[in-house]
Amino acid sequence: MSTLFDGKVIAITGGASGIGLETSKMLASRGAKVAMSDVQESALTSAVNSIKEAGGEATGTVVNVRDRKAVESWISSTVSKYGKLDGAVNLAGVIGKQIGVANVEDIDDDEWDFILGVNMKGVLNCMRAEIKEMTKAGKGGSIVNAASIAGITGMPKNGAYIASKHAVIGLTKAAASECGMRNIRVNAIAP
Repeated sequence: MSTLFDGKVIAITGGASGIGLETSKMLASRGAKVAMSDVQESALTSAVNSIKEAGGEATGTVVNVRDRKAVESWISSTVSKYGKLDGAVNLAGVIGKQIGVANVEDIDDDEWDFILGVNMKGVLNCMRAEIKEMTKAGKGGSIVNAASIAGITGMPKNGAYIASKHAVIGLTKAAASECGMRNIRVNAIAP
């Protein structure tokens, strides 16, 4: 197995399931110390334990990415524990209850706020904390944000999710243009 990530410290949101869990497992298997976060406490504990049982190093912190102070505290604690932050994978995301149901004119305000709060503001909160720590350390780093195919196209009855993922792509591009000179790469994936 590759040891490309030996000693690297990587923060991962949405780490309790799906792409976040698989990314955490892969990075840990390649030598990274993974600082995982999620809102699902029991699933997060199980995920961390599975990585440790496989010989990897992982920590888990319950974090609602919509809460800027909680995100900042988690990233700060990660840096305090490991002495640095080399990378981050911002995968926490939601699709909402109205996907495939509501036209744009029928989107519920609470649904809109929830989806954009997690998918867009969550990425912003994470990047603010991650970029500050990487800039302070002066050694650069890499940040990967989860957009979606929905971030580069339009689909019916999916307005809030599509808007949030378009925003992730735009925010990622802005951060990439600002952080490149600091040797911090910022990219988005669009599965």
